[in-house]
Amino acid sequence: MNDNEARRLIDRAAIHDLLVRLALAQDARDWDTLADCFQADAMYVHPGGELVGVEAIVNRTRTALTPLDASQHLLGTILVTVGDDQATAITYFQAQHVRRGTPGGDLYIIAGTYRDHLVHDVDSMWRVARRTQEYTWRDGNPQVTRRAPTETGETSA
Repeated sequence: MNDNEARRLIDRAAIHDLLVRLALAQDARDWDTLADCFQADAMYVHPGGELVGVEAIVNRTRTALTPLDASQHLLGTILVTVGDDQATAITYFQAQHVRRGTPGGDLYIIAGTYRDHLVHDVDSMWRVARRTQEYTWRDGNPQVTRRAPTETGETSA
């Protein structure tokens, strides 16, 4: 194995760990670690819209997960492709959300795919520059993730 091949294996392991750290940070409500997983100007495209900047990403995640009693983001089937200072990852996820006492049931599951574009930054750390979240299927009670009305009277999920 040459140095280039060894470097790519090390990078793939680091990216895998970053994706796991991101999922664990969500469930632990560790917003600082979550923020550290993204570039400052990262973009997050999800079925409900688009977020730009790590602050917007953390704020939406915090708003979505804080009302829950528990969440668990399970990752599997992770494919990482590494270039020189950029990489891509395709990851299947299953996100379980629990809020006790929700009329209609306490559990809501969302399954889908994260498509990440990652960059190797000046700190020699891999970070997510762009994440696209796609839903494949959902099951359970969507009211579990329904948030209270906003000041404009809208509800968001």
